[in-house]
Amino acid sequence: MAKGERDWARVDALEAEYGERLAAEAKRKGSQFLTYLNRLARGRESFWSDEVNPRDSDSGRLFALRGKLLNLREKLGLPDPERLLPLEEPFAGKITPDTARTADDLFDPDGKRIARTPKQRAIRFLTDSAPEGTLYPVTFDEIKAVLAELPAEHTAPLHEIRLSNQQRTGSDGDWLEGEIRLHCLVQRVITADSGSLRVRRAMGRRENGADVERWGGEFEWEGTKLYAAWSLDAYKTFVLRRVLIHEVAHGVAELPGNVAGVRRAGSVEKFCEQYAENFYRPSGRSVRLGY
Repeated sequence: MAKGERDWARVDALEAEYGERLAAEAKRKGSQFLTYLNRLARGRESFWSDEVNPRDSDSGRLFALRGKLLNLREKLGLPDPERLLPLEEPFAGKITPDTARTADDLFDPDGKRIARTPKQRAIRFLTDSAPEGTLYPVTFDEIKAVLAELPAEHTAPLHEIRLSNQQRTGSDGDWLEGEIRLHCLVQRVITADSGSLRVRRAMGRRENGADVERWGGEFEWEGTKLYAAWSLDAYKTFVLRRVLIHEVAHGVAELPGNVAGVRRAGSVEKFCEQYAENFYRPSGRSVRLGY
């Protein structure tokens, strides 16, 4: 069997399994997945955090099957569904008051629809101790203010942010299953001539310093050690509007419907860099970016 024929056969098999599972799902009360389909049918593209993280294996399999079908359809050149796949359409009207409890609509005892605002998952904020002569350039209030600029569904996968004192050269932040660690602990440096406060961190030998210069930093040597140095305000902007947003984008990449966007970018890291660049581009001359 040729490769193209195998892809078509795979579509047929996935659609058959998906249809059977949808039929079984329609018998469940308060179905998370049917709520998700109804939101799509109504043109709502935002997602609750518990839709991003399926409640059980049956819901998880439905989300996975839908994603695989969309990917195969794109590979075969089939048109993107306007909202729902053809085999999903019969199930879009199966919303009940029980199902609606996980959507953005509720019903009162008389069956009248009432609106509610989706609840955002609580985010924990933690801080490691800062040794003498060092500081964290950002506060939790500043982090919360920047997160509030993003769509609520984009921060839904996020459940913890830690200001970490772990020494990391080459990485100002990282993402792990909903946790962001900002490795932004920096040295305080008081400029002798002006008395102004500057901050710096050690640079790794193989580290790319392009972001340092783009965001207003500069390089300093102390003996054989290389440091990246900024004004406090410049580094604060870098952490909040590039490092933090890049790490949030790792969660965005995992949201339903973003597989194609990651593929177009070429990798998850490039997707995250594009997301952060679209959110905020530092002032200065235009540069040719590798993403």
